[in-house]
Amino acid sequence: MKNLFWIGVILSMLVIPGCKKTEEATAFGDFSLKVKHEVEGEALKTDALIYTNAAGNRYMVTEIQWFISDIQLIKEDGEALGITQNVDENIFYIDTDIEETHTINSSYPIPSGNYSGIHFTFGLDKEANKSHRFVNPPESFMFWPEYLGGGYHYMKLNGKWINETGAIEPFNFHLGIGQEYDEGGKSGYDLFEFGDRGHYQHCDGYMPPQKLNSVTAFIHNNFSLKLPLNFTIKTGEPVEIDLIMNIEKWFYGYKVYDHDVWGGAIMQQQEAMDIACRNGVEAFSLRSEK
Repeated sequence: MKNLFWIGVILSMLVIPGCKKTEEATAFGDFSLKVKHEVEGEALKTDALIYTNAAGNRYMVTEIQWFISDIQLIKEDGEALGITQNVDENIFYIDTDIEETHTINSSYPIPSGNYSGIHFTFGLDKEANKSHRFVNPPESFMFWPEYLGGGYHYMKLNGKWINETGAIEPFNFHLGIGQEYDEGGKSGYDLFEFGDRGHYQHCDGYMPPQKLNSVTAFIHNNFSLKLPLNFTIKTGEPVEIDLIMNIEKWFYGYKVYDHDVWGGAIMQQQEAMDIACRNGVEAFSLRSEK
């Protein structure tokens, strides 16, 4: 009987720690990103001609629509965890006019532990940016014309500015796939003879010329960022992190962006889109509410 007693004690000592480790290994929490659009640290006010960019352009923002994709949480040891289990679902549309798009939730419980930052792609990378991927609005309205590379806009930042003559003029700060043309600029034989341009699908704010000259290469202007922020995911305690788009930073950093130089539409101006995207690397930041 004594032997049976001590065998039971030994087995219980082995089983209890094992249960504890299993509980720790299966601890999970909920995670969400709250997307904020700010100018100089204050919440964006749309349709208000109250901002001035680094070039001295007075401007307003009417709306911003954009894609963020491949969102990953970075653990302390450097391991990256996607917030969706299906990579095709790790693409999110954000619209200043649609409140429900401002919250991005993980599609499955995230393992508890300490994290050191967040990785994501602004826009869509080459592999993901395929035409007809989205069949329903509002995402489908983000299409990028086929003759300019196809796929989708990374971002439409629309607004107005006071131009150098003092007139209010609309701008379409649209980012997506760029083009390289024959050496010497937009010259050479035509890629398209448009004729009636109404037969082709164009996005708001862009109308191609009567003829579009030969494109030698398409340039994927998307970029990826890894933003540092220490946070902890605990069981039963939802974690919310603010992802902030600092709008003024699209217009300076790598180079000062001047609306008077580039005009109201830049979809066929790779140099302008390149400046914007290089500036945009500094346009995002993270903030914890706790």
